[in-house]
Amino acid sequence: DAHCHPLIMSERSSAIVADLEVARKELLCVDSPCRAKLLRLDFDDDAVAFEVEGWDGEFTAFPADPYPTGETTVYGPDDLEMQLVGTISQVISNVLSALQNRSGGCEQQEGLVDEPGDEDASWIVEEMPLHPSLQHDVDSARELLGSDSVSAAQLSHQSWRLRLRVPISGIVDETTAKAWGLHPDMPIQVEIHLESSFAVSDGTGCFPFLPPDCVKSAYQEGFEDFALEKQLLRILRDFCTVASGAQMSSSSSATPDCSSEGYPSASNVEEESDQFRQYRSKKESLFNVATSNKQQGFLSCFARYLQLRLPTLHEYCTICDEPFHVPPMFLRTVCRNELCAYQFAEFGDKITTAEGVNTQAEVVDLLVCMFNKAATSQRSDAILDPYPTVYASAEGQSKRELIFSPKNKDFKKLVACVKELEKVRNDNIFKLGAAWTALTSCMSLDGQALVKWIVSSNRSFLAPLQDNERISAFRTPFQYLLISAPPEKEQRFQELKKQHGSKFAFHGSSSENWHSILRNGLKNASYTKLMTSGAAHGAGIYLSTESSMSLAYSNRMHPVAAAAAVARSLQHQPPDPSDLKRQKTGNRFVENSDRLVMMAVCEVVCDPARLRKPNEQIWVAPDAEMVCTRFFLVFTQVQDQAHNVSIA
Repeated sequence: DAHCHPLIMSERSSAIVADLEVARKELLCVDSPCRAKLLRLDFDDDAVAFEVEGWDGEFTAFPADPYPTGETTVYGPDDLEMQLVGTISQVISNVLSALQNRSGGCEQQEGLVDEPGDEDASWIVEEMPLHPSLQHDVDSARELLGSDSVSAAQLSHQSWRLRLRVPISGIVDETTAKAWGLHPDMPIQVEIHLESSFAVSDGTGCFPFLPPDCVKSAYQEGFEDFALEKQLLRILRDFCTVASGAQMSSSSSATPDCSSEGYPSASNVEEESDQFRQYRSKKESLFNVATSNKQQGFLSCFARYLQLRLPTLHEYCTICDEPFHVPPMFLRTVCRNELCAYQFAEFGDKITTAEGVNTQAEVVDLLVCMFNKAATSQRSDAILDPYPTVYASAEGQSKRELIFSPKNKDFKKLVACVKELEKVRNDNIFKLGAAWTALTSCMSLDGQALVKWIVSSNRSFLAPLQDNERISAFRTPFQYLLISAPPEKEQRFQELKKQHGSKFAFHGSSSENWHSILRNGLKNASYTKLMTSGAAHGAGIYLSTESSMSLAYSNRMHPVAAAAAVARSLQHQPPDPSDLKRQKTGNRFVENSDRLVMMAVCEVVCDPARLRKPNEQIWVAPDAEMVCTRFFLVFTQVQDQAHNVSIA
């Protein structure tokens, strides 16, 4: 972030200056039998200059960025060049040791005890060979993943840095990769630090203990939008622990506390427990597959586990890597465990891409409007699913407190916060460039935290369609690509589509229901407390080939009554083609939020044995796997609904 860069540089420079003072005290003009003598040490213009006794010319060190975990490069006389990791004091100490070694070595004098850190520094001049077992792992990984898949560099006399390049092409499709913050064709690089003598396998197929924090980073080189590091580090560090013989980590019990998730704890307990156990079992199964051939070595198993887990990232919490108690959706997000909610409140922008992919101003506004409708509905206790788990700090305090929790639903307090957000919205809706992300100073800390949760808890991908992408038959500029099906459901849908074919149809639902639909998926709600329009043709997801019929259900009106209301409005407000022109500011609120009507365009599998068609206008899909959302339409003007679109 360019805005943060000066701050980062300031902190980095301060750390370097502080470490220089340490180096001056410990090294400057100090005689040591195992180190050359440091004569001068200065810091200027992001470079460290120093002189060493017995060497003509100046040495220059360019401190690492990030400091001190990156590589510091040192140049000196006689074409000397070194790459070292550590503080400036540690780097210069290692350089001085190497120079002394070049001049004749470090001779141990009788009665002299080595100072800490005065170990043999010959590795700086000439790298030591890898431990035979580690070399076996490296060779095996290169054979499996490619000749350039592993690079090794010695960090010190006692440690090595391995960089593992794991190919991922074909594992995640382009749409999913974009939504998750991943380049679909670039390898993921993982940095691992190991002790020089550490054997990652012993030839018997058993892995000894490997400290989880040996996995230092995960990234895609040159891809700045990579957003999976925090989640991958948790997954890969857990792998190290389990590979050493420990149990899979768990932040919750095997039987979920459904009330903590915000779901009814009576009828759904068994279903959610099965769901939880299913995905816990899946994670263990993937581990077993990855380690099925331990003779290949630890690095190969490690890389295979990364490849297997990559397409499952949306199925587990991005913080604790535990399954959700409800079926996964398209986006990665955080579970509703209070500890995870707290960590997200503190570090959310570094953990999940849920915020990043939904930052278009109008998408944020839609999500807030949907939430407000659900929270203020007379049916809020049933349809506000999930209920928010939100931490916020009080004015003037840094400690965060739990302000909203599904364990203690306080709708009065929640509605008061919603009213505050609505006032902020109404005061700023007509201002140029208005957007929720630019209005945080107008909100209370509770309001800010609630908006952040509303956006991050969304598990469906909404992307505004541009002018040339919109469905021209509809008289609304508010049209979106809507992807809610996780990759595995989409794959199953495509398999069914090949067998039976598919057609498009509309699904309308009241605006107060979409908060839940975007987080839990489009489901068969017939004969449940969520049903509002009856089930005259049996249980299932109701769809229509006529947009006017689906829009009527979005209005929660009988189709005939809805048509009459539209006709009355047209007498006073004829549609104006200029209303279809999309605003180009990039920041906007949706007009007439109190009268929003929402409808999805769905693709439906035409399985004659399951898809019921009571008439040509009404379809009933009994199984959710038969329906995938494709587009999402929002109507802000009543007259827009008069333009019926028929799918024959």
